Amino acid sequence: MFSPLVFGTAPPLYFNDHILGCLVILVAVTAMAEVARPARFLNVLLGAWIAASPFVLQDATSLGTAGDVAAGLFLIGLSLPRGNRSEEHYGSWDRLIV
Repeated sequence: MFSPLVFGTAPPLYFNDHILGCLVILVAVTAMAEVARPARFLNVLLGAWIAASPFVLQDATSLGTAGDVAAGLFLIGLSLPRGNRSEEHYGSWDRLIV
């Protein structure tokens, strides 16, 4: 969300970064619930768009492009599954908890 201020991007990339920042935070907080962990895969899609958006939208600076690509790839890496499976049991829903 702060990348437009740091990298000096202009609209429409400016607005894109702000809106996607809010969506990433929303999805990440939702995915903190154990039963909603699959929601983190939405952040993979959002990260891919963040990385691609400087090439699709206008008025991207070279520093802004590098920052968005790095942030998008970082977000994708953090959203992929790792660690132990669920500690709790939810009956027949256990197979759906990733």
